[in-house]
Amino acid sequence: MNTRLYVMTSFAVQPAGLEEMRGLLAQLSEQSRQEPGCLEYGYYQSLTNPLEFSSFEAWQGPEFEAQHWQTPHLQQALARAAGLFDGEPKVVRYQRLT
Repeated sequence: MNTRLYVMTSFAVQPAGLEEMRGLLAQLSEQSRQEPGCLEYGYYQSLTNPLEFSSFEAWQGPEFEAQHWQTPHLQQALARAAGLFDGEPKVVRYQRLT
């Protein structure tokens, strides 16, 4: 049975926070890719609306993604990003069927 976990997040940022968010996401991606169990971790910016972002993560299992939420670099990034979001981020977790 496949225990891999796939996580997709979508969110928007306030115009004044765009460049700060881009820098924050670049740093967070680099650090998160070094974590145990991380298979893929990246952020994507919309071509039609540069204030909209999505992320895609792949983890060896749900326990690795749960550990990710406890890392200091993610906690610090979330604290810094809190004032930059335009609305609440939407996080959805998936399992692969085929």
